[in-house]
Amino acid sequence: MAELVPASFPDLIHRIRLENAREQAIFHLPQRKWWVPDPAGPDLSVSFHGHRAGTPVGPAAGPHTQMAQNLVLSWLAGSRIMELKTVQINDRLKIGRPCIDATTIGYNIEWSQELRIAEALREYVAGAMLIHMLIHGGILPNSPITSHATETIFDMSVGYDLAGISSAPIRAFIEQMKDAAAIVQQLRAEIPPELKALRDLDYPTRLSNSITLSTFHGCPADEIEKICTFLLCEMDCDVVVKMNPPMLGKERLEHLLHDVMGYTELRVNQSAYTSGLQFDEGVQLCGRLAAVAKSRGRGFGAKFSNTLEVENHRTFFPPDNRIQYLSGQPLHVITLTLAEEFRKAVGPDLLFTFSAGVDRQNFANMVACGFRPISVCTDLLRPGGYGRLPPYLATLVADMKRLGAAHVDAFVLNARPGRAADASGVIVRAAENLRAIADETRRDARYYAASNRKEPKRIESHLDTFDCITCDKCLPVCPNAANFLYTSEPERVAFTDLVVAGGELKPGASREIRVEREAQIANFADFCNDCGNCDTFCPEYDGPFIKKPNFFGSFGAWRAFEERDGFFVDADAPSPRMHGRVRGRTFLLEREMGWDGWRFEDGRVCVFIRAADHAVERWFAFGPSDASGHVVDMHAYHTMRILLGSVLRTDRVHQVNVNNVAIGSILSD
Repeated sequence: MAELVPASFPDLIHRIRLENAREQAIFHLPQRKWWVPDPAGPDLSVSFHGHRAGTPVGPAAGPHTQMAQNLVLSWLAGSRIMELKTVQINDRLKIGRPCIDATTIGYNIEWSQELRIAEALREYVAGAMLIHMLIHGGILPNSPITSHATETIFDMSVGYDLAGISSAPIRAFIEQMKDAAAIVQQLRAEIPPELKALRDLDYPTRLSNSITLSTFHGCPADEIEKICTFLLCEMDCDVVVKMNPPMLGKERLEHLLHDVMGYTELRVNQSAYTSGLQFDEGVQLCGRLAAVAKSRGRGFGAKFSNTLEVENHRTFFPPDNRIQYLSGQPLHVITLTLAEEFRKAVGPDLLFTFSAGVDRQNFANMVACGFRPISVCTDLLRPGGYGRLPPYLATLVADMKRLGAAHVDAFVLNARPGRAADASGVIVRAAENLRAIADETRRDARYYAASNRKEPKRIESHLDTFDCITCDKCLPVCPNAANFLYTSEPERVAFTDLVVAGGELKPGASREIRVEREAQIANFADFCNDCGNCDTFCPEYDGPFIKKPNFFGSFGAWRAFEERDGFFVDADAPSPRMHGRVRGRTFLLEREMGWDGWRFEDGRVCVFIRAADHAVERWFAFGPSDASGHVVDMHAYHTMRILLGSVLRTDRVHQVNVNNVAIGSILSD
């Protein structure tokens, strides 16, 4: 597995501005998939802990909020309240791969940040600064996306127990999110000098003072209360605490899961019903903590909900994972029911946030229930990725216009028959809406098992280095934008391997390499955590993140993962140069500009090859021992030659060539 490696800040800046200028896209999300607010339309803004956000939606803490480019993509799609991926003291996690199964409903086995704490902090600050550049830096001139509904809130998520959360590293993380001035200045200094206007922007330094608490499944009530009290009182933060689906009770939950929705194959982890926060405990805990928060001038609320622990009954995840975490359609029904019951118990005043199986069809209903924010994960893992989010907001706008609702509170008041007396009745009406909508949802067959059995179709075709049906599904379903498009010239070359014999290179086995399509797909390994989601939705077999060429962002990253085939393009070399690992063997390919040829090394033999006809000009063997019998893999040569020339083209902008494109852009200005 390749660990996530954040991109340099200058590369991200160049990628955003150049890709947008040349391809009308950012991180492969085309402009037509962005959310463009209507300045004359309804006001979608909401308040969260006293701060205004341009919309009530955003990604949940998870795969869509752990790297800077994730935050940019989320923002372009309309997210304005972003729950950053959970940070914890143990930042050396070993998570099974694949870790995300969105084949039908939604399961995962990943649960915390995969970056070091300092890296996560840097990514969150970098992402916020990039969004500020989009709004104020002239990158998107004359666009409503930069002039209307731009207010954005970043909500921290920390876990998982008091010892870890109160530790010095996590305390420092929280404090630096509250005052990120030092990191902002570090990143400001990295902005290329030719982009002085971006250096001079007034970047916010108070990124966040709110936290959504994530605790271990089974965390006891007293531990949760101590953590929340610590965060409210000692860290002086607003706090939202996650509720767990088993709080609904075994009988009610399994009646919904098995009898109503028909997911009879799912078995809830039985210890989840007794080991964690109980319903009555949660009600009492929220009452006490709300009072503490009020006394401190801070906000407090409850999130619905955590994922549901179920037994691993499929073969998707490694077999040593006995438990997997359920999300998606069935969790939506269960969580909405829990929120309904909890609202009855605590009254209308307590802030509720929501994240469970949210999609375009139910989003407006969640707004009508008064949830702030409404967070999304599973639906964004499906084909279209971040581009699935703008239709949520378009549907909400259409519903608001139909009801004559100029703002969200008016929508809440009018979303269901009957009307509260005045604006002071918004929270009461939201509670009434929740009861009605929860009842409707439990009777909606689209959440039932029978409606969610269909798996993505496969065709009888296997991926290879070059060529595929180029459906591009693998691009948007990757939360980290690891998969990318590049252009290659179609060609077909017949050749032989070369065999060292009697001090000469003799022809070996006859082979052929073919590139039939211009549009090709590759994987930027630094952004890929082998989650497996692109394989789930690829119509062909074997997985884009496995079979498509993997490019690393640095020589060190390429060397560090010797078990993974891949390539590193040395942008600092005086001539085109690429290191490669093919079927476990390492190679070096370098353009010899003086005589229009290639230098190709495999660690045993160095061959100089003419570019025009791929004939050998000269060669030599390394080392004192006789190289007789050694085979020079010319398929690796041709693969690397084609890849190097293709990814350095500047008609498309991606992480491998962005530095070259930027240099060319500067020279041409």
